[in-house]
Amino acid sequence: MEIYLTSFISLALAHFVALLSPGVDFFIILSNSSKYGKFSGIITSIGIAFANLVYILLALFGITLIKDNQFIFMSLKILGSLYLLYIGYLLLTSKKRELFSQKIEKKENKKDIFKYFSVGFLSAILNPKNSIFYFTMFSISIQNDTPFFIQSFYATWMFIAVLFWDIFIVYLVTNKKSRIFMEKYSNLIEKISGIILFIIGGSIIFNTF
Repeated sequence: MEIYLTSFISLALAHFVALLSPGVDFFIILSNSSKYGKFSGIITSIGIAFANLVYILLALFGITLIKDNQFIFMSLKILGSLYLLYIGYLLLTSKKRELFSQKIEKKENKKDIFKYFSVGFLSAILNPKNSIFYFTMFSISIQNDTPFFIQSFYATWMFIAVLFWDIFIVYLVTNKKSRIFMEKYSNLIEKISGIILFIIGGSIIFNTF
């Protein structure tokens, strides 16, 4: 059980660090929350989370099918680690940017639930980086003998993490003090995240050999 705990910690940490960096999903949430209010941001977040769930399940069953092939499995693990190093590099070399270029205009409209959900779902499902990312997550955290219920727990955790983090982002971007904090420290957070991903990716490659 200890080895599963170690794998879970690595997966959860890498996943959360990746969530910290503002990406396409963040700006979709920012846009909807700013234009239509907190409610639309939450529904958009739910759409994004379910799109991520699709990729999580595809990655889970994909890894399950090939994990008995040692060569392919190890190759994916190494490639996954290199991908984490690549993300880390992008975060470390990222420049400071203005996150909030528009003033929040609260226009609550609870009739457009499907519209908000669709915007979030489509933005995430059409982002090819999501499929690569989740395949990477499972390739570095699952061993040949990892039970399916443990793998399912990993998948459930990532879905819940995406959902709650995105909803948390909605509350941050609709609060003036939080916006100021994010604007000031977002680039520093990206640098720290990059270092953490470098450490995780490097340690996985080191332990593999």
